[in-house]
Amino acid sequence: MIIKKITNWSYLNSHKQIIFIILFGLLCRIIFTIFIAENYFGRSNIFVDGDTWAWLNSFINLIEYGSYAINLEHEYSYFFRMPGYSFFLGILYYLTGQNTVITFPIVAVIQIIADTICIWFVYKIASKLFNNEKISLISALLYSCYPFIIVWTPVAYSESLSIFFMLLSLYSFVFNHQFKYFITGAFISLALLFRPQIALLIPIYIIVIIIQNKNSFKIMFKLMLQFGVAILLIYGAWPARNYINYNKIVFTQDLRGAANWNLDVISFMQYIYSVKAEWAPQFFNIIHNKNVVFPSNAYLNNEDSIKLQRAVYLAKNCGSGFSHWKGYWKEQIEGENCNEEIKQIFDNLREKQIKANPFNFYILIPLKNLKKAVFKSCLNDNSSLTRKLASLLFYYRTLLLILGISGGIILIKHKNIYWSILLGLPFVLYFILCFGTEVQLRNIEMRYFLPADILLLFPAAYFIVKIKEWFSLLEFGKY
Repeated sequence: MIIKKITNWSYLNSHKQIIFIILFGLLCRIIFTIFIAENYFGRSNIFVDGDTWAWLNSFINLIEYGSYAINLEHEYSYFFRMPGYSFFLGILYYLTGQNTVITFPIVAVIQIIADTICIWFVYKIASKLFNNEKISLISALLYSCYPFIIVWTPVAYSESLSIFFMLLSLYSFVFNHQFKYFITGAFISLALLFRPQIALLIPIYIIVIIIQNKNSFKIMFKLMLQFGVAILLIYGAWPARNYINYNKIVFTQDLRGAANWNLDVISFMQYIYSVKAEWAPQFFNIIHNKNVVFPSNAYLNNEDSIKLQRAVYLAKNCGSGFSHWKGYWKEQIEGENCNEEIKQIFDNLREKQIKANPFNFYILIPLKNLKKAVFKSCLNDNSSLTRKLASLLFYYRTLLLILGISGGIILIKHKNIYWSILLGLPFVLYFILCFGTEVQLRNIEMRYFLPADILLLFPAAYFIVKIKEWFSLLEFGKY
């Protein structure tokens, strides 16, 4: 039925603008993969990045040894990666005869196709939200050429498919159909199993369900039950497995499962983010056995200064986590280490730092994180011309964020019911990543914000159309 519809000439003719945008988006992804990606990533194998093997090896261990884990000898390795992308990658790996030369290009093709389909999802979602063809087409156009989703399409990383399932859940949520809340819950659960930060959409969906059905508790309960059962069955299997099999309560993932994210590295990261907004250059100076100097506020007194020096010395010489980072100054540490002592010192110094400089910890550092997240202007590595040119795209990203926030404010003013989706996730995600205090929070990487940035494209398109209308009114007023 659907194939017959979209191959009908009258249908194609009436939708030629969105079809053109979809083809344009597909072309952008193909051109990037074939002609640009190698220079952009600075490597010949564009399909694999640092975390790729963690997903794949976890699935291989499940098939070969019966345990889903990156390292069968480490108690936290069973929770290092959520299973969504691992299963996708692993199933393809075995279907291709365990031939990664074939597997990873196929992954790229699937992700390019899936991300191209997302352009259609964006168009249809915007059509339902705004009932305005211009806004729908601009939303689709913004997504079709959005560089920070395009760059991940050829790489065996979970970014592309997590966005695919997120948009599919939103597509299901805004249209009326049978079992829509169950299907929405199923797709948002899949998205969550690919990328944990998408979990923040679940309470936002719940808020919208409550608002839409506030006059009937019976209907609200029925719909919430559909939504909740789907989440319980699909996502719930992950924390249930962790508790039943390993007696640990893990809802997302635990970084301690990887050799390079052992106690020593995590405690250092937690400490440095209580002092400043980034861990460079101190972290890399430890790895390269160079002199490590902290900001003046890190040296609270002579006793703590001595403790800090000792922690750095231990990290350089017997921290197993540090030793597994690329460029470590001597051989990797596999056996006896001093991770526990490093952790104890850094944890103690962190507590004292928070107590001595609460304003810096709770306000100044998070604001610096937020500034970096919104106004980042360059890539960390600008060694090639392509990377230098790509850095300019961050200004485009900042512009879209500003347009999206501006459009969102207008939507709130007009009491649009879906503002809580379009702005809720961006606001909460940016706040948690920048202001949060748990492990891996405050560790600012642009791809972590991708779900929020994608949702802001909708109000950005809305605001662009509003600007055009305002200018038209001004022009009309001249005559």
